[in-house]
Amino acid sequence: MSTSLMRRKLPELLLEAAMIFFAVMLALAAEEWREDKDRLELADRAVRSVVEEIRSNLEELETTGVRNAERLEAAGVVLAELEAGRDQGDADVGLEVALLSSAAWQSAQMSQAVQYLDFDVMRDLSEVYEIQDLFDRVQAGAVDNMTEMMRTAEQDPVAAVRQGVISLSVLSDLHGSLMEVYRNTLEKLETEGDVG
Repeated sequence: MSTSLMRRKLPELLLEAAMIFFAVMLALAAEEWREDKDRLELADRAVRSVVEEIRSNLEELETTGVRNAERLEAAGVVLAELEAGRDQGDADVGLEVALLSSAAWQSAQMSQAVQYLDFDVMRDLSEVYEIQDLFDRVQAGAVDNMTEMMRTAEQDPVAAVRQGVISLSVLSDLHGSLMEVYRNTLEKLETEGDVG
């Protein structure tokens, strides 16, 4: 190619190179936009799933909480009667176990959707599930205490029922705290519009 021909073609070649460059940049920007949109949709789906899970867990706590409050009250009456020296026969001090789910939160973590959540939302949800985990551990301990209580009841029924009342009281306090955390978190997410 001669120098003069190259000079005539240079503006055309530069224009063509610039158009290719802008086309590539536009395609990359469009791909980035699509990926961001997909990430935000994943995060939104994760938050909606977690919110539904929290609502379901709250309903479970409301149901079991009423039953356990009744059992705690009955256990207190039995304890008072036993301490007064009145035989209660086979006193029934039981526990209604709340089956709480964390599957949606775990899925959000495993799918890495939490990386695309607003930091404050992620922190709030992490705190909710930490408190839920604490509740689950205390509840499991209360179940173990109830089992131990049955063994103790043969030798010392007063100590056994007292142990049951203490376990139910601790669990009841944590139960109320977890319900409050659930309600506050749901209200906050709904108020801030983080629930789709």
